[in-house]
Amino acid sequence: MTRPGFVLTVDERTPDLLTLAGSRVQLQRFPAGTQVVYPPDASPSSDPVLLIDGALAAPIASDPLPAVLRPGMKLTIVVGSVHPVQPRMRFDIRRSIVERVLEHAARAGVDDVAIVIAAGLTPRWATQDVVAALGDRVAASFLPDGFVHSHDVASPDLVEVTSVDGQPVRVDPRIAESDLVVVVDLCHGRGAGCVLATGATDVATINRVAGIDGSRDAVDTVSAAIGRAVNVFAISAVLGQPLMRGPLGFLNEREWEWRLPEQLSFAATRQFIGLMPMHGSHRLYAAPRADYELLDIVAGDAAAVVPQASEVWHAANAVSVPTADVVITSVWGSSFDPGDPIGSPINAAHHALVERVGSHGDQPLVREGGVALALHPLTRAFSNRLQSPTSDFFEKVLPVTRDPHEIRQRFEPQALEDDWHLKLYREHHAHHPLAVFHSWYRIQEVTSRLAEVIWVGGSRSSAAVLGHRAATTLDDALELARERADVERITYLHGPGLAAGECR
Repeated sequence: MTRPGFVLTVDERTPDLLTLAGSRVQLQRFPAGTQVVYPPDASPSSDPVLLIDGALAAPIASDPLPAVLRPGMKLTIVVGSVHPVQPRMRFDIRRSIVERVLEHAARAGVDDVAIVIAAGLTPRWATQDVVAALGDRVAASFLPDGFVHSHDVASPDLVEVTSVDGQPVRVDPRIAESDLVVVVDLCHGRGAGCVLATGATDVATINRVAGIDGSRDAVDTVSAAIGRAVNVFAISAVLGQPLMRGPLGFLNEREWEWRLPEQLSFAATRQFIGLMPMHGSHRLYAAPRADYELLDIVAGDAAAVVPQASEVWHAANAVSVPTADVVITSVWGSSFDPGDPIGSPINAAHHALVERVGSHGDQPLVREGGVALALHPLTRAFSNRLQSPTSDFFEKVLPVTRDPHEIRQRFEPQALEDDWHLKLYREHHAHHPLAVFHSWYRIQEVTSRLAEVIWVGGSRSSAAVLGHRAATTLDDALELARERADVERITYLHGPGLAAGECR
């Protein structure tokens, strides 16, 4: 059985603890009394077929999948990718689920089948993404004839299927005309609602439910409306923590349990990053893959599947953490910017503040008026092709204003009409230009509850653009924190685990 997560109180016997900052790894001494949150131990993946078959045969609030398939029907499999798993999965469980659904469809005589990738505002999938996620068998069967495509939120061909509060909700044409839509998605954190609402609708709908005024209730309302208009069968795979292999294997172990192999791996990795030029660290960190234990498969009615999958994830991964005055988090570039071992400043801020510090259950990780410390260099490195909208937002919008409402009014309309950025999204697998706006709105939601955000080892100029401060060392950052808040209770979210500091 996997060891559960726990909270370690630092004392004089506690060794230096692992920290991750962009592409850097190091050991850091923490103040006595610091509460260190360790996620549950990671476990290797295993054969998922039994769990998949059990879920499809005994779904929640729905007939079994084989019972709803019939000859001559139009079946569409929607693969969710709004919140990609990082580090990436060594073996993508969605492949096994899609293959089992296709096998059931073949037995039932269903021959009109297509696959839609619902990625929302995140990059549309290229051919290699389909092969990597769904495997050679599915790719070879569906790609040549055009039966796999990535949803385009800006397409003029989207079809209105329902409305919410007088506003039309448009979806991918293939989804609108299907007799059955099977949604295959992953649960690896807080539930975000059915992926149809945020991944397969039009940009206006996504902006309403996930933009500045967006909420989980809004997502659920649109999801429910789509569910009444389209016959949906949802399947959610619940994941455990990432298990790293090879030279990064030391990330799986607690520091006082490091044996000689882990000690050598850590030392070699640190030396490699310190001595090699950037492209060298790219080779190690740019695209790491991890195994993920499959905790459960939940299938059936989408309105029931999403909350139950989220509850399963919480039960397996959440750690009870007292609310702190200061929360410290590593920010590992490879965990949120695939292909970039450091990541952009805005994506680093979103990962640190939204996915880590802002991730909580019934109580916040850091109190109102507390301080967040994040370890990251905040290097201004943006991909010209993939992150052009993010670069423009950082260089042209934030120096003018950081206020979300002013940004929405003054800059959102321009972004939505930027032909070049839209071309990058539609044809070159970049984020939609609206994605960075949504990221910033979520960042500001968390920041508004804090007295200070301080970047340890971060660029002072980049931090200033974000409206934050930077410090050279952790001790310096804690001194700055004491200027703004009481620093009695400190929590450190350890390692690259998924939402390790989730409160219950």
